[in-house]
Amino acid sequence: MAWWFSLILVYLISVVIFHIYIRYLSTQRHNFNSKYPPVIIEPWYCPFLGSILSMLDLESSVNRWSTKYGDNFTLFMFGKYYTVITNYVDLKKYYHATEEMLSMSRAASIMLGSSYPESQYLIEYNVVPYLHSILNSNHLSRMISNTEMVINDYFNKQNGQFWIENSNETKIDLFQFMYRLVVRMNSINFISSNIYKNHAEEVIDIFASLTVEKDFLSPIIDGGKKLLKLKTKKDIAWERWISLLMPDIERCLNMIENHIEPTDFDIIYENVKYSKEELEKRGELFTPRLVAYFAYMSIVPAQHNTYISASYIILEWIRHEYDEIGQRIKNEIDNVPVNGKLTIEYLNSMEYVQGCIYEVIRLHTDFLLSLRHAGEDIPLSQDKFIPSGNLVVTPLTGAKDLYLNPMEFDPERHLKPREEMKADPYRALPFGRGRHACVGERYAKMQIKILLVRLSKLCKMELMSESINYETTINKKQLAGLSHPTKPVFIKISKNV
Repeated sequence: MAWWFSLILVYLISVVIFHIYIRYLSTQRHNFNSKYPPVIIEPWYCPFLGSILSMLDLESSVNRWSTKYGDNFTLFMFGKYYTVITNYVDLKKYYHATEEMLSMSRAASIMLGSSYPESQYLIEYNVVPYLHSILNSNHLSRMISNTEMVINDYFNKQNGQFWIENSNETKIDLFQFMYRLVVRMNSINFISSNIYKNHAEEVIDIFASLTVEKDFLSPIIDGGKKLLKLKTKKDIAWERWISLLMPDIERCLNMIENHIEPTDFDIIYENVKYSKEELEKRGELFTPRLVAYFAYMSIVPAQHNTYISASYIILEWIRHEYDEIGQRIKNEIDNVPVNGKLTIEYLNSMEYVQGCIYEVIRLHTDFLLSLRHAGEDIPLSQDKFIPSGNLVVTPLTGAKDLYLNPMEFDPERHLKPREEMKADPYRALPFGRGRHACVGERYAKMQIKILLVRLSKLCKMELMSESINYETTINKKQLAGLSHPTKPVFIKISKNV
């Protein structure tokens, strides 16, 4: 009995020492200053238990904490401080703060650390300016042509690769199918025609090993392996990625050295040139690793949600094929320019399909976390501040209370005159807002629209009976990316005759 009493006493003394240390001795003790939001460490007698249990249902936990402590509060979880912002006025400040004040790159570096490919570039080389430089109207026009070419190569009725491999009618896992197709499109739009023509399958395989979802799940394990000088699966995949890009990188370096400008759209040339200039500004020697980093970071952020959104829109179109929603989608798709050429202007005019994109994102944004790192004390309402050095979290949800009949698929709610999201524009954020808007928004919407237009002409899709209840398998507890089914959703796909 005395042994158990001693053990409990030692434990309680340890807990008291822990609380004294973090409040009065630690480097981040300023979090407990009254000018900052309240810090939540619960239960006090087992500081890490609350963090672990909250991960099981973070949305309910955040709602409970908001009710108890106010709209803004700070969580102490796994040795880090997370300031959670839910107040409307402060959300507006969040989305208009500069990258220096609230940095996604610094947050990614802290969260993912050495487990992320080329993590040393995360802070110093912000990929956003590079993306702005390549996603201009001229490049987007060429990306439209490239995307159409990929779909035609894969699905044309004469010798499409998909029909050769699978016959004129087959069963597919829709989400896996769309993922592979989107990677193919991105391989030509963000890397090179050489990679698309000769190495698309290898790129798909490499990206499966470098998936962002796995990065969020295994940073501690991968970081530990790196400390022990052991190669992880990501390390091996990353070396394959660089090796794959080297022929194009060497070609572009030769062009730059000989002052040869590309005669056509050459995205890898733009990447090599941009990387070379950025390294020279810092007095550093050229390395292909930075080119590989920019190429990877161009593709990965949008890829995940793009293929999931496209898959859901196809499922909704199948479901609503014979009602008004299906007809309105068909009408916009059938309204292709007379010459059959897809243009930015035509794609932008597809407002109803765009409403469908917003709607599937709304319906399948169950509880995501937008994460930044505070580079300085940032003013909030009620004379409070976000503490410098904290990770800053804004929950993204479907904001069901803003919408009429929120569980129904209703694209028109995003269109004039309804525009229901305007009731609280900083909670309904399909592509972010302000200085933290999604750089690839135009490209992602364009890509999904092209997929719908061209696939509708080349093939027919039907939901298989075994997948009728696919919604029951959707994982709604994900913290990164849209919620999606955990089991295959089978579609019968057949060639249009």
